[in-house]
Amino acid sequence: MSVNFTIHGPFDVPTEPTKIKGGKITIQQLGDVGANLWRDKNFSKYADKKGCYVFVNAVTRGSKPIYVGRTNRKFKSECFATAKKAMLNEFLAGASKTGLKVYFVSIEHRKDCSDEIDLCETLLISQCKKANRNLLNVKKLTEKFTIKSFHGDTNRPTKDVAEFKKCLNLK
Repeated sequence: MSVNFTIHGPFDVPTEPTKIKGGKITIQQLGDVGANLWRDKNFSKYADKKGCYVFVNAVTRGSKPIYVGRTNRKFKSECFATAKKAMLNEFLAGASKTGLKVYFVSIEHRKDCSDEIDLCETLLISQCKKANRNLLNVKKLTEKFTIKSFHGDTNRPTKDVAEFKKCLNLK
């Protein structure tokens, strides 16, 4: 039986200005991402679901993925765990413009689907890395294999590869 994931979002992640260095510099940091956040109408629907999540930095010229994560339990227990908050705060402190948002890629099945969630995370990391080479993820960043000029390789496609992509309706 096929397992289906659905994408929801983007949802604004609260950030707030924080003064550092004796109040001389103001940086953005995560706002209230505790229990209150999961009571919000946008977040409450997904609090107890499982699957993958993608944090993006959305600014005026579009959005870029910055981190892909997964949970086999509940989004509310994983998305803003201590290590994730520290990583996101470090990103926010160094970014010149920020508009932190999150997408939830949830799975509807209640049974154990940890293998499928792992595969979904791997796929999302692969796709997000194409959009942002500076993805904050530390695992699953290397391709297990490449097909020259087709998958995982940025070389200009040969005539054969171009024809093959055309056959598959790929650009």
